[in-house]
Amino acid sequence: STVRMPPAEASLAGPDESILITYSELAAFLDCGLAYRLRNLIGFQPRLAPELGYGKAVHHVMRAVAEHTQARGSVPTATEIDEILDLSFFLPSANKPAHRNLKAAAKRLVTSYAKDHPDDLYRVWETERPFELHLPGITVTGRADVILDEEGGIPTGLAILDYKTSVRSDDDYGLQLQVYSDAGQREGLNVRGAYIHDLRGDARTTVDVAPAALATAESVVLAAARTLRGRIYTPSPGARCHECEVRTVCGSRAP
Repeated sequence: STVRMPPAEASLAGPDESILITYSELAAFLDCGLAYRLRNLIGFQPRLAPELGYGKAVHHVMRAVAEHTQARGSVPTATEIDEILDLSFFLPSANKPAHRNLKAAAKRLVTSYAKDHPDDLYRVWETERPFELHLPGITVTGRADVILDEEGGIPTGLAILDYKTSVRSDDDYGLQLQVYSDAGQREGLNVRGAYIHDLRGDARTTVDVAPAALATAESVVLAAARTLRGRIYTPSPGARCHECEVRTVCGSRAP
Protein backbone atom coordinates (compact mmCIF):
# COMPACT_ATOMS: atom_id res chain seq x y z
CA SER A 1 0.00 0.00 0.00
CA THR A 2 1.00 3.61 -0.49
CA VAL A 3 1.89 5.62 2.60
CA ARG A 4 1.51 9.38 2.59
CA MET A 5 3.21 11.24 5.40
CA PRO A 6 3.59 14.91 6.28
CA PRO A 7 6.77 16.39 4.84
CA ALA A 8 9.83 16.98 6.97
CA GLU A 9 10.88 20.60 7.45
CA ALA A 10 12.28 22.06 4.22
CA SER A 11 12.80 18.54 2.96
CA LEU A 12 11.96 18.78 -0.70
CA ALA A 13 11.29 21.21 -3.49
CA GLY A 14 7.85 22.66 -4.00
CA PRO A 15 5.59 21.48 -6.82
CA ASP A 16 7.14 23.86 -9.34
CA GLU A 17 10.77 23.67 -8.17
CA SER A 18 13.50 21.34 -9.29
CA ILE A 19 14.72 18.64 -6.92
CA LEU A 20 18.45 18.48 -6.19
CA ILE A 21 19.45 15.05 -4.91
CA THR A 22 22.60 12.96 -4.67
CA TYR A 23 22.63 9.58 -6.37
CA SER A 24 23.05 7.90 -2.96
CA GLU A 25 19.86 9.58 -1.77
CA LEU A 26 18.04 8.64 -4.96
CA ALA A 27 19.15 5.01 -4.60
CA ALA A 28 17.97 4.97 -0.98
CA PHE A 29 14.57 6.31 -2.07
CA LEU A 30 14.25 3.73 -4.84
CA ASP A 31 15.26 1.01 -2.39
CA CYS A 32 12.59 1.92 0.16
CA GLY A 33 10.74 5.19 0.25
CA LEU A 34 9.81 4.91 3.92
CA ALA A 35 13.36 4.10 5.06
CA TYR A 36 14.56 7.05 2.98
CA ARG A 37 12.12 9.36 4.75
CA LEU A 38 13.03 8.11 8.21
CA ARG A 39 16.77 8.33 7.60
CA ASN A 40 17.25 11.23 5.18
CA LEU A 41 14.33 13.55 5.90
CA ILE A 42 13.43 12.99 9.55
CA GLY A 43 17.00 12.23 10.57
CA PHE A 44 16.92 8.96 12.52
CA GLN A 45 20.57 8.09 13.06
CA PRO A 46 21.78 4.48 12.76
CA ARG A 47 23.91 3.01 15.50
CA LEU A 48 27.64 3.26 14.85
CA ALA A 49 28.68 -0.15 13.61
CA PRO A 50 32.43 -0.88 13.58
CA GLU A 51 32.39 -1.35 9.81
CA LEU A 52 30.60 1.96 9.16
CA GLY A 53 32.55 3.78 6.47
CA TYR A 54 34.59 0.73 5.43
CA GLY A 55 33.57 1.05 1.79
CA LYS A 56 34.50 4.73 1.69
CA ALA A 57 37.81 3.99 3.38
CA VAL A 58 38.67 1.37 0.75
CA HIS A 59 37.64 3.77 -2.02
CA HIS A 60 40.00 6.38 -0.58
CA VAL A 61 42.86 3.87 -0.60
CA MET A 62 42.06 2.79 -4.16
CA ARG A 63 42.17 6.40 -5.27
CA ALA A 64 45.56 6.84 -3.60
CA VAL A 65 46.85 3.70 -5.36
CA ALA A 66 45.68 5.05 -8.72
CA GLU A 67 47.27 8.44 -8.07
CA HIS A 68 50.53 6.76 -7.03
CA THR A 69 50.59 4.78 -10.28
CA GLN A 70 50.01 7.90 -12.34
CA ALA A 71 52.61 9.94 -10.47
CA ARG A 72 55.33 7.25 -10.32
CA GLY A 73 54.60 5.42 -13.55
CA SER A 74 54.49 2.10 -11.72
CA VAL A 75 51.99 0.07 -9.70
CA PRO A 76 52.81 0.34 -5.97
CA THR A 77 54.74 -2.50 -4.37
CA ALA A 78 53.48 -4.40 -1.33
CA THR A 79 55.53 -2.11 0.91
CA GLU A 80 54.15 0.99 -0.80
CA ILE A 81 50.58 -0.34 -0.43
CA ASP A 82 51.24 -0.72 3.30
CA GLU A 83 52.41 2.91 3.41
CA ILE A 84 49.32 4.05 1.49
CA LEU A 85 47.08 2.18 3.92
CA ASP A 86 48.82 3.78 6.89
CA LEU A 87 48.22 7.23 5.41
CA SER A 88 44.81 6.77 3.80
CA PHE A 89 42.75 4.17 5.68
CA PHE A 90 40.47 5.92 8.18
CA LEU A 91 37.70 4.18 10.11
CA PRO A 92 36.80 6.35 13.12
CA SER A 93 33.87 4.26 14.38
CA ALA A 94 35.96 1.08 14.82
CA ASN A 95 37.86 0.14 17.95
CA LYS A 96 41.47 -0.99 17.65
CA PRO A 97 40.83 -4.75 17.10
CA ALA A 98 38.07 -4.05 14.55
CA HIS A 99 40.20 -1.41 12.81
CA ARG A 100 43.09 -3.85 12.58
CA ASN A 101 40.90 -6.60 11.08
CA LEU A 102 39.19 -4.29 8.61
CA LYS A 103 42.49 -2.73 7.57
CA ALA A 104 43.87 -6.23 6.89
CA ALA A 105 40.77 -7.00 4.81
CA ALA A 106 41.26 -3.77 2.85
CA LYS A 107 44.90 -4.67 2.24
CA ARG A 108 43.86 -8.01 0.73
CA LEU A 109 41.34 -6.34 -1.59
CA VAL A 110 43.70 -3.58 -2.73
CA THR A 111 46.72 -5.87 -3.15
CA SER A 112 44.67 -8.34 -5.19
CA TYR A 113 43.33 -5.58 -7.43
CA ALA A 114 46.78 -4.06 -8.02
CA LYS A 115 48.15 -7.51 -8.89
CA ASP A 116 45.33 -8.62 -11.19
CA HIS A 117 44.34 -5.32 -12.85
CA PRO A 118 47.48 -3.21 -13.33
CA ASP A 119 46.29 -2.04 -16.76
CA ASP A 120 43.42 -0.16 -15.11
CA LEU A 121 45.82 1.78 -12.92
CA TYR A 122 47.82 2.94 -15.93
CA ARG A 123 44.64 4.03 -17.74
CA VAL A 124 43.29 6.29 -15.00
CA TRP A 125 42.06 9.54 -16.58
CA GLU A 126 40.50 10.99 -13.43
CA THR A 127 39.41 9.88 -9.96
CA GLU A 128 36.42 11.03 -7.92
CA ARG A 129 35.01 12.80 -10.99
CA PRO A 130 31.86 14.79 -10.11
CA PHE A 131 28.81 14.49 -12.36
CA GLU A 132 25.46 16.26 -12.52
CA LEU A 133 22.58 14.88 -14.54
CA HIS A 134 20.09 17.64 -15.28
CA LEU A 135 16.62 16.42 -16.26
CA PRO A 136 13.29 18.26 -16.19
CA GLY A 137 12.42 18.79 -12.52
CA ILE A 138 15.43 17.00 -11.03
CA THR A 139 19.21 17.18 -10.86
CA VAL A 140 21.13 14.12 -9.68
CA THR A 141 24.68 14.63 -8.43
CA GLY A 142 27.41 12.10 -7.74
CA ARG A 143 31.06 11.15 -8.10
CA ALA A 144 32.49 8.35 -10.22
CA ASP A 145 35.25 6.39 -8.50
CA VAL A 146 37.51 6.21 -11.55
CA ILE A 147 37.37 7.16 -15.21
CA LEU A 148 39.61 5.17 -17.53
CA ASP A 149 40.85 6.38 -20.91
CA GLU A 150 41.67 4.50 -24.11
CA GLU A 151 38.37 2.63 -23.89
CA GLY A 152 38.04 0.29 -26.85
CA GLY A 153 41.46 1.41 -28.05
CA ILE A 154 40.07 4.86 -28.89
CA PRO A 155 42.24 7.73 -27.54
CA THR A 156 39.24 9.84 -26.53
CA GLY A 157 37.18 6.89 -25.36
CA LEU A 158 36.36 6.85 -21.65
CA ALA A 159 34.96 4.23 -19.30
CA ILE A 160 33.51 4.73 -15.84
CA LEU A 161 34.65 2.21 -13.25
CA ASP A 162 32.97 1.87 -9.87
CA TYR A 163 34.41 -0.18 -7.01
CA LYS A 164 32.17 -2.09 -4.63
CA THR A 165 33.36 -3.75 -1.43
CA SER A 166 30.16 -5.78 -1.21
CA VAL A 167 27.61 -6.60 -3.89
CA ARG A 168 24.03 -7.74 -3.33
CA SER A 169 22.23 -9.50 -6.14
CA ASP A 170 19.08 -7.39 -5.73
CA ASP A 171 20.81 -4.01 -5.98
CA ASP A 172 20.58 -2.10 -9.25
CA TYR A 173 24.16 -0.84 -9.40
CA GLY A 174 23.91 -0.34 -13.14
CA LEU A 175 21.53 2.60 -12.77
CA GLN A 176 24.22 4.59 -10.96
CA LEU A 177 26.72 4.27 -13.77
CA GLN A 178 24.05 4.89 -16.39
CA VAL A 179 23.21 8.18 -14.66
CA TYR A 180 26.91 9.14 -14.57
CA SER A 181 27.45 8.05 -18.18
CA ASP A 182 24.41 10.04 -19.31
CA ALA A 183 25.69 13.10 -17.45
CA GLY A 184 29.16 12.66 -18.95
CA GLN A 185 27.86 12.33 -22.49
CA ARG A 186 25.73 15.46 -22.01
CA GLU A 187 28.96 17.25 -21.01
CA GLY A 188 30.55 16.15 -24.25
CA LEU A 189 32.69 13.34 -22.83
CA ASN A 190 33.08 10.27 -25.03
CA VAL A 191 31.84 7.77 -22.43
CA ARG A 192 31.83 4.44 -24.23
CA GLY A 193 31.76 1.96 -21.35
CA ALA A 194 30.95 1.46 -17.68
CA TYR A 195 31.86 -1.30 -15.27
CA ILE A 196 31.05 -2.40 -11.72
CA HIS A 197 34.03 -4.07 -10.06
CA ASP A 198 33.28 -6.27 -7.04
CA LEU A 199 36.54 -6.04 -5.09
CA ARG A 200 35.66 -8.85 -2.72
CA GLY A 201 34.79 -11.31 -5.47
CA ASP A 202 37.20 -9.80 -8.01
CA ALA A 203 34.41 -9.87 -10.58
CA ARG A 204 33.58 -7.20 -13.14
CA THR A 205 30.15 -6.52 -14.59
CA THR A 206 29.60 -4.53 -17.76
CA VAL A 207 26.89 -1.87 -17.60
CA ASP A 208 24.91 -1.07 -20.74
CA VAL A 209 25.43 2.58 -21.74
CA ALA A 210 23.81 2.38 -25.17
CA PRO A 211 21.30 5.17 -25.95
CA ALA A 212 18.28 2.96 -25.23
CA ALA A 213 19.66 1.96 -21.82
CA LEU A 214 20.38 5.57 -20.87
CA ALA A 215 16.88 6.58 -21.97
CA THR A 216 15.44 3.90 -19.67
CA ALA A 217 17.60 5.15 -16.81
CA GLU A 218 16.30 8.68 -17.39
CA SER A 219 12.72 7.42 -17.20
CA VAL A 220 13.47 5.80 -13.81
CA VAL A 221 14.91 9.08 -12.48
CA LEU A 222 11.98 11.12 -13.80
CA ALA A 223 9.46 8.73 -12.27
CA ALA A 224 11.28 8.98 -8.92
CA ALA A 225 11.18 12.78 -9.17
CA ARG A 226 7.40 12.73 -9.61
CA THR A 227 7.00 10.48 -6.56
CA LEU A 228 9.37 12.58 -4.47
CA ARG A 229 7.57 15.78 -5.44
CA GLY A 230 4.31 14.14 -4.39
CA ARG A 231 5.90 13.23 -1.04
CA ILE A 232 4.89 9.60 -1.43
CA TYR A 233 7.15 7.36 0.65
CA THR A 234 6.18 3.78 -0.10
CA PRO A 235 7.71 1.07 2.13
CA SER A 236 9.35 -1.94 0.49
CA PRO A 237 9.35 -4.61 3.18
CA GLY A 238 11.35 -7.74 2.47
CA ALA A 239 14.48 -9.67 3.32
CA ARG A 240 16.68 -6.59 3.53
CA CYS A 241 14.56 -5.20 6.38
CA HIS A 242 16.73 -7.32 8.70
CA GLU A 243 19.77 -5.21 7.72
CA CYS A 244 17.99 -1.85 7.58
CA GLU A 245 19.46 0.90 9.76
CA VAL A 246 16.03 2.25 10.76
CA ARG A 247 14.13 -1.01 11.25
CA THR A 248 13.60 -0.36 14.97
CA VAL A 249 11.48 2.73 14.25
CA CYS A 250 9.70 1.39 11.16
CA GLY A 251 6.15 0.12 11.46
CA SER A 252 6.22 -1.48 8.00
CA ARG A 253 9.26 -3.73 8.41
CA ALA A 254 9.05 -7.38 7.48
CA PRO A 255 8.84 -9.76 10.47
